Parts: sequence; C-alpha cells; structure tokens
Amino acid sequence: MMEVIRDYWMVIWALVLTSFNAIQLLLAKTYARREELETVNMAVEQLKTKVAELPDSRETHQLRLEITELRGEMHALREQLKPVNHLANLLLEERLNVRR
Repeated sequence: MMEVIRDYWMVIWALVLTSFNAIQLLLAKTYARREELETVNMAVEQLKTKVAELPDSRETHQLRLEITELRGEMHALREQLKPVNHLANLLLEERLNVRR
C-alpha cells in the first residue's frame, strides 16, 4: 500500500485537490457568500428603519380625518369667496370702463 501511495502520490494529490475544488464549486452554487449575505442584511436593516418611520394605522386614520376636515373647510371658504370674487370682477370691469 505504501508503495502505491509513493508511486502515485502526484495523481492521488491531484484527485484530492480536484475533489476539494469540485466540492467548493458545488457549495458556492448552493450557499450565498458572507459578503452577499451582509449586503442583504444591511438592505433589510435600512428597509426596517424606513418602515419604522412610516405612520401607523392610527396616525394614517387621523391624517385621513384631518384631510377630510380640510376639504370641508376649503369648500366653505370657496363659497365665502364667491361674493368677494364677484365684487373684484365688478370693480375690475368698472375700472376698465372708466379708462375708456
């Protein structure tokens, strides 16, 4: 047995290294590298931070209520400004008629 190993040690060593490289190649295809995993983890942490800054359902509901209230106030204000707009148009028309 020792003679076989002594005579063919280069071939045996080449087979061992080839087997090791084949195993590494299969593992590299199957599993992610540590650097890639760290990049994904950093991206996930950034997303978690952004999501944590978003308003929750209670705050969103409150914002919707306030927007609805503002719409009502704007509609009422628009109705109140119609006479003012009408007066401004009459004054403009009078001013234009005076210059002629």
